[in-house]
Amino acid sequence: MVECMMVVTVKEILQMKKKLLLLGLGICLLFTACSGKNAAENTKQQEENTDDKEETKKDKEEEKEKEDFPEEAGVELTKVPEVTFTDYSKNVTDEESGVLLLSVTENSPVVSIPENEAAAEKINMAFEQKHAETQTYIEEDTELAKSVYEELSEEEKKEWSGYGYGSTYKMVYSSTKILSMEAQSYQWQGTPHPNTWTSAYCFDASTGKLLSLSDIFEDKAAAGKIVEEHILKKITEDPYKDGLMEDYESFVPDVLTEDVFYLNDKGLVVICNPYILTSYASGVIEIEVPYEALKDVMKEEYLLKQ
Repeated sequence: MVECMMVVTVKEILQMKKKLLLLGLGICLLFTACSGKNAAENTKQQEENTDDKEETKKDKEEEKEKEDFPEEAGVELTKVPEVTFTDYSKNVTDEESGVLLLSVTENSPVVSIPENEAAAEKINMAFEQKHAETQTYIEEDTELAKSVYEELSEEEKKEWSGYGYGSTYKMVYSSTKILSMEAQSYQWQGTPHPNTWTSAYCFDASTGKLLSLSDIFEDKAAAGKIVEEHILKKITEDPYKDGLMEDYESFVPDVLTEDVFYLNDKGLVVICNPYILTSYASGVIEIEVPYEALKDVMKEEYLLKQ
């Protein structure tokens, strides 16, 4: 009887040891998990602190940059800016064969504002940058033309006339307050018709700043709705209504972007390029939105007096 009790007691002891071992193991795992969680939280906190420091550093750098290069105050002009154009048109030929690869039609504006040379310099720098960007496109089209020409048969080469690229500016409005330019561009690579598009650039003549939609509108979203109404009215009338693209209404909000608007003496002009709402045959459409329609959403300084 005693022996039996001894066996039971040993068995209970072994079970107790097993329970204690499992308990200890559970505690270890719990400790490890907590340590890992704390480490992860510490790491996350360190990353957040680093991000905060970098953000703070960036903010300070931006503030310092604003202090070092403050936006110049506008100069009230008494004379309208003068604009001339530098012609960069050329024919690009293959150095070895002399064959024409690309016909380039290009010019670039040069603005003169004697009463505010700093503003004129800022505007001219913007167009110089555009000219530099154009050279990249010209180089790409030249390489493409050369590659295509080399793959032609001898008979096909006799019909070759080269590719074409164009970027030409014209002044559409100039006053002592606003200078608006339009750039008409095309790219032809042997297709039935060239790919054409028009861009616009609107400058504050008193500061030389290239104006954005946020610069001229108090409420950009509300202004967009007003512009959309005028676009719809224009394109659903003659001569554009027969050239509307499928599901054109859903793309009306996409028309007004930063590089397709300018101001003149009557209002805001929005450029609608082909294939956005209408077919190629409809051409470039310009929609004029009167200042009267925009008076509640437009900043006072850009509501030009007629």
